[in-house]
Amino acid sequence: MKRFAIIASLCLMLFGFAGKASAQFLPDVPDMKGKITLGGDFDFGMYGNYMNLAIAPQVGYRIFSPWEVGLRGIYNLKCYFGFNEYYHYFGVAPYTNFQIYKGLFAHVEDEYLYGLARYNHESYGKEWYNSIFVGGGYRSYSYEGSYFYLMLLYNLSWDYGKFLNDGLYPYASPIVLRVGLCFSL
Repeated sequence: MKRFAIIASLCLMLFGFAGKASAQFLPDVPDMKGKITLGGDFDFGMYGNYMNLAIAPQVGYRIFSPWEVGLRGIYNLKCYFGFNEYYHYFGVAPYTNFQIYKGLFAHVEDEYLYGLARYNHESYGKEWYNSIFVGGGYRSYSYEGSYFYLMLLYNLSWDYGKFLNDGLYPYASPIVLRVGLCFSL
């Protein structure tokens, strides 16, 4: 037990030093042009007989330089071609994020999705889903007024039992990774 405590404290010190050292190499954040941001993310994947397409445009407003609030629109299509099943999800997600240090930011989002399932062109399931996401990410500024972002979010509302029993449940995992692009107006 004593050896574990020593190894754990050494690892924490090493990771703490590495975190401080790497933070020194993060570029400074440029001044943004305006208070309104437009952008979003797009996802497409095909895996055998399965296809996923997601489009999520977003609009945000900077209350002050590091703090932004906004709204995401969401459309997600999942298709299982071998079974002739299609799942459509429509929704919105109000969000807020706060820049902590040189592009690193914290993010909170409350998502409302309406799920619609179709089998052989017949509707067989409809349900509303609410998910609360928390996490953070990094923004890489390409030029004044635009940035790419990478976010790692955790779904606080994810339910394993509902995932197993509800074929329409939108998320297969509580962890969500997003990559997107935004412009400042």
